[in-house]
Amino acid sequence: MELPIKLNFAISFVVLICLGLHTSPLLCQNNSADKENIVSEAFDAEDIDAQKAQQQETAENELKTLQSEISNLQKNLKSKRKQQSKALKQLRISEKNIATVAKILKSTSNQIKRKNQALKSLDKQKRQFEGDRKIQKQALAKQLKSAYMNGKQEYLKLLLNQQNPDQLGRMLIYYDYMNKARSKQVKALQKTLKKLSNINQTIIKEIEKLKLLKQSKLNEQKQLNSLKIRRQKLVNQLKKEISTKNDALTELEINAQELQQLVDFVVETVEEIIFTKELNGLKSYKGKMTWPLKGKQIRKYGSRKQGQRSSGILIASKEGSEVSSVSHGRIVYSDWLRGFGLLLIIDHGKGYMSLYGYNQALYREVGDYIESGDVIAISGQSGGQKQPALYFELRHKGKPINPTRWFRY
Repeated sequence: MELPIKLNFAISFVVLICLGLHTSPLLCQNNSADKENIVSEAFDAEDIDAQKAQQQETAENELKTLQSEISNLQKNLKSKRKQQSKALKQLRISEKNIATVAKILKSTSNQIKRKNQALKSLDKQKRQFEGDRKIQKQALAKQLKSAYMNGKQEYLKLLLNQQNPDQLGRMLIYYDYMNKARSKQVKALQKTLKKLSNINQTIIKEIEKLKLLKQSKLNEQKQLNSLKIRRQKLVNQLKKEISTKNDALTELEINAQELQQLVDFVVETVEEIIFTKELNGLKSYKGKMTWPLKGKQIRKYGSRKQGQRSSGILIASKEGSEVSSVSHGRIVYSDWLRGFGLLLIIDHGKGYMSLYGYNQALYREVGDYIESGDVIAISGQSGGQKQPALYFELRHKGKPINPTRWFRY
């Protein structure tokens, strides 16, 4: 491995100094040792940089492989969608549009919240400055009144009174001190007034920004409501297509089959890729995890709906509630799926996966690494559901497991 040009030059310079100045052998030996240390450090630094670059490249290749495999899966699902009814295809598009607007609306709402907090902080600073101004004005007024009461004549008398030089000296120092203190208070008051002026201008600007954000929120809410009306029409149309109990059962079976095929594919894909960042699974967290959102369980694990056994649970929620990851892991699926709407799947390692369905919007993409408690979505009723809720599953090696035993109550 070649050394950098600057390093070669530095080493050569040290050698020339030793030779040219006839330095003692001991000093040259020390310089030689220093030279070896410099060379060793340079190799170490280059090795670390090379390792980092290799790790970065490996991580990028892993992500590309995972995204490529999931992309192939989505193409396969797209070809299956050609066999779906027009209403189901339109429902998918409609719910994805709702997701886009809902994310924008949520972002705007968060910005409004931050602006309100900023305004509260600014108002607190303003009140503090106003308090300072009041105290400073009172102190200055008191000094000015004192100076006026003493008047110039008192000062003139002191100058003409030469009988007690010591007293004269002390009084002159006192007057000089009072003048400096008054000048200091005037400057402090001016500084406070300037701060007040600046903060008032900042508050005015922040209020204007807040007005614009609130108007944006109203427009986004109108757009969202319009999309929801369109979605409801499509849901009603789908209900007409699934008119009998047999049709409904067939629809549930198809949905369950498609989810199982998706999970099997994801499991196979994850097993084939050797990830450098190892995930430890969920076994050690059994009974200790926190639910992805707070709410009443309106469908239990293993319960039956029109003869179809549930592989997960359904948690009632308010639309737009934040959904959190139950543990650390990587996102392996983030898209719309028939019957489950906007679905997100997290691989936790060691064959464990968690699934989050019926969301209004998804906040994470395939390949993202997340920690326990990270917000990954907001709850909704996608997939043609009647009410807002979160569909949640835990799986091990592709098979559903009862999630209730894994969480704290």
